[in-house]
Amino acid sequence: MTPSSGWVARCLQYSLALAISLATGSAAASEDYAALKQSLGYAGSPEYSPNRASSLEQRRKLEQALKQDQFEAAVPLAEAWLKDDYLNPFAHLGAARAYEKTGKAAQAKFHNAVVDGLFKSICAAGEGQSDNTPCRVISIDEEHFFLVMNGFKLEGQHGLMCAGERPCEVFDVTDRKTGTGYSVFMDISIPLKFLEAQRSNVEAPPPPPGQ
Repeated sequence: MTPSSGWVARCLQYSLALAISLATGSAAASEDYAALKQSLGYAGSPEYSPNRASSLEQRRKLEQALKQDQFEAAVPLAEAWLKDDYLNPFAHLGAARAYEKTGKAAQAKFHNAVVDGLFKSICAAGEGQSDNTPCRVISIDEEHFFLVMNGFKLEGQHGLMCAGERPCEVFDVTDRKTGTGYSVFMDISIPLKFLEAQRSNVEAPPPPPGQ
């Protein structure tokens, strides 16, 4: 099947934005990250593969190195993870700390800027507070990252259909500083659509012989 021109354009936009950010060491605004991740870029590109098992292993290794103050060893771990999953917020968070602890201030500043941009892109002002305006995420890591960065303690979670028949996850949380309870609504339609497509490909029967 030949990809549509729109699909190709989205892939090119993602690749170009990624190349520019790497070459210039500058970080885009939060709205640019939202567009890059979702309909205009990453989620429509061949690189998109949410919740991959390799990311979980890479996160475990990087966090272990940072916890043990093995910052020189953490740098290549972060770089390898970013090469595989560039828009994973935890990868940038780990890279920022590793670079900071190894005296690479410019690299740390860049990755901190990306962390900030990715964080702000998850929920716009007023989003996530009800099923009418859920935050739109592209992976489980984004959900957890948002909760961690806000200092929320997870009390429970469940699924429901948000407005517009969008599949959502609802996280019941407590603010660790104030003790206030909240419910955070996350639209998971993008990663769910990907996973359903993957499942369909696996379950599809092989073509008849000769076809």
